[in-house]
Amino acid sequence: MYCYLFEAKSIQDYLFQSNKLKDVIAASERLDRLIDSTEYSVLGQVLKASKLESDLLNRDVNAEHTIHFLRSKGGAFYSYCQQQAPLVSLRSTWTLTLSQLFPSMIYTDALSEALSLKVALDKAMAGLNAARNTPQVNFPLSSTLIERYSRTGNGAVPLSLLAQRACAKDEFKNDSALDIDTEFHRQAYQAFDMRETAALQDRFTPENRKGAIRYPIDFEKELAFLGPQLKRKHQREAIKDMALIHLDGNGLGILLRQLKSELYDQADAVYCQAFRDFSEALNKATVAAARIATEQVYQHVIAENDFYEACVTLPMRPIVLGGDDVTLFCRADLALDYATTFCRAFKQESERALVDVFEQYLSDSGLFPYITASGGILYHKAGHPFSHSHHLVEALCDKAKVLTKSVYGTQSNKVGPAALAFYRVSNATQSDLSQLLTQAQTFSVGEDQSLTVGQSSYFVDPLSTTEADKVKDGRFLQQLRDIMPQEGSVTPVSMAKWRQMMTAIAQHDLDEAKRIYHRAIKLCVDADAITTFKSALQQFVPKDALRHEDWYWQLTGDEDGKMSGYQSFINDVLIVHHFESALLTKNVKGDALCSHK
Repeated sequence: MYCYLFEAKSIQDYLFQSNKLKDVIAASERLDRLIDSTEYSVLGQVLKASKLESDLLNRDVNAEHTIHFLRSKGGAFYSYCQQQAPLVSLRSTWTLTLSQLFPSMIYTDALSEALSLKVALDKAMAGLNAARNTPQVNFPLSSTLIERYSRTGNGAVPLSLLAQRACAKDEFKNDSALDIDTEFHRQAYQAFDMRETAALQDRFTPENRKGAIRYPIDFEKELAFLGPQLKRKHQREAIKDMALIHLDGNGLGILLRQLKSELYDQADAVYCQAFRDFSEALNKATVAAARIATEQVYQHVIAENDFYEACVTLPMRPIVLGGDDVTLFCRADLALDYATTFCRAFKQESERALVDVFEQYLSDSGLFPYITASGGILYHKAGHPFSHSHHLVEALCDKAKVLTKSVYGTQSNKVGPAALAFYRVSNATQSDLSQLLTQAQTFSVGEDQSLTVGQSSYFVDPLSTTEADKVKDGRFLQQLRDIMPQEGSVTPVSMAKWRQMMTAIAQHDLDEAKRIYHRAIKLCVDADAITTFKSALQQFVPKDALRHEDWYWQLTGDEDGKMSGYQSFINDVLIVHHFESALLTKNVKGDALCSHK
């Protein structure tokens, strides 16, 4: 048995390398067409041009020379065949095509053989891991004499007529030559008419909204950075804040390992069928969750406008949707609601999509019948370089996943709950996330003592009783909103007081921050409001922490009994409040989910 595996790597780096939105859009749409189980995908075209028989389109095809696919989604495909020649032909034609269409894209591939499909697949996976550490030569090579495109540093080529039509006049004057990948992106942008429609954005659009929703291609001109209520209220130019959202599934590896173990003694046909069903079910769940979250944005935009339009431009821009991976730009005040809606919907939709897989192959596995999603939200200015943003949002996603894994541990076969991490950057920076958090959120407040004013990562929903017993830190997003001013209710500590406390801490004056807090509590005349408020604050404190005040605590240290620095949540609540939507969204959320169903 022979196996050939392929995976595109560093996709985010490839998408954002030129830092221009039209190139990001075109690159994401081109990559979306790369691998799919349709005849119009690049993979389908390569198979057709090579005259290779496969089950990509028709699963009933089964001959000795047939190429079978276990996976063909999300920038990767896994294939096997009983003969070596078809896979060698596929590999040769596929890599040649890739070098022509996506010259600088990094990828790994591996071809293996063994007496059984399972062993051949294991050897091919090991080959993929080895290929990640092997330097890859990309053509065309750029020598010292070659002119380079200033945005990417790659060798420049003259603009084709098609690419010129996709460039603005002033842009063409400044960029008379592009690198080969950007040149292809511009050609695709023009040829596929991505100003109006594209396949990737259609997968974000609910079926009943096709033709009624469009997405901006120029953030400066088309994206409404603030809703009409805020524009009327402040009577000033909209603050051009936006958010980059990156969401990724949890527990995918757990399910795949368990599925592989359960099918080890099964026939190759059953093995292939199960993995392909799983891949397609996962993609179906991701698309469904993205559409539910997009529907919520649509309902929000409709509700905040005083007029109705046949076609609404949503303040969001899809970038990636493949496998369990989603990336998009979104208006800042809608980002947190979009991400939480997606995470909740993804859990429900994955359970619905995977029901057949669990009933047939994993009924006795003891696993949860679903997977969850965690992610990161980076708030930044519209002019912030994309190449800096996507590295930070991926790091935020990793931080959220650390919180998710803290519930059951990294060695457990249980899927942890959904979590989100968020951060706000004011200036372009190339620092990594850990450096930024240390510089912006950690302040010395005494001799050999520091206070970290943000936790950054939170669970999307409250933990169940079982989950709460397994994790010391049960913070979740609604806690932040519970201590914010609510319409018609009394909040003992206003957001202005939290900001004053933050300023005092930044000036290394912890005593002044305490004074501001206690004076605000003392001036509040509603005893019930104080009790409710302090109860909400207490939920932030980890179980094994030493509580110093209602709003900050100290974690137990190492085996020597040394305590760690102080920790709080002030910066997080200020971020969430700053980007909270001006429109009450409770009814909007409910309407969105109901109308989708």
